Amino acid sequence: MKNKIFSIKVSSAFKAFHSHDKTLNEAAHSHNFKYTVTLKGPLNDEGYLIDFREIDTLLTQISKMLEGRNLNEVIPVPTTENLACYIFGKVKEKFPQTCKIELSEKENYQAVYEEI
Repeated sequence: MKNKIFSIKVSSAFKAFHSHDKTLNEAAHSHNFKYTVTLKGPLNDEGYLIDFREIDTLLTQISKMLEGRNLNEVIPVPTTENLACYIFGKVKEKFPQTCKIELSEKENYQAVYEEI
């Protein structure tokens, strides 16, 4: 199993609000954001990629930091796509094996960012 590549996924959620008054003429509104981060790589000597709890701890911190926030104050253009990139970067800083994030603002609206 040492030469095989595995991927794992960990999910989290938060509620935040934003507006698009400059681009879409849209007033401030909130979303219940849900996201899943995927990490990929070989297994370590103990037979796992990364302890799920380590990733979950980081995602919980990110979600708490974004919970209830005005996303216009966090990123310059707070689209779902840009928010996905922002969260991806935060996770990638700690876990270089991060390769993908799927972020939904509604059940049927989702942005996916991945490094190939």
